[in-house]
Amino acid sequence: MNMQIEMICVCAVDGKLTPLRFRMENEEHCLQTVAITQVLLSKPIQYAGIDAIQYLCKAAWDGKEHVFELRYTLKSHRWSIFRVVY
Repeated sequence: MNMQIEMICVCAVDGKLTPLRFRMENEEHCLQTVAITQVLLSKPIQYAGIDAIQYLCKAAWDGKEHVFELRYTLKSHRWSIFRVVY
């Protein structure tokens, strides 16, 4: 999947980011807002030499609950939905 998204998140005093909801373009090219119900995992990673933070989250869209992986790239300050687990 690896699609860039618009994110609303909370930045704590210590700098920790917590994603709250995001907006993505669906198959009909309409913007869809998705509220994150639970952050299951948050950890720093490095892929292809790029520092990022990986988030495993739970949310519902299209009438189904999904678990998916978000990534926040530190250098570019961009969010992406990397993959849908189920």
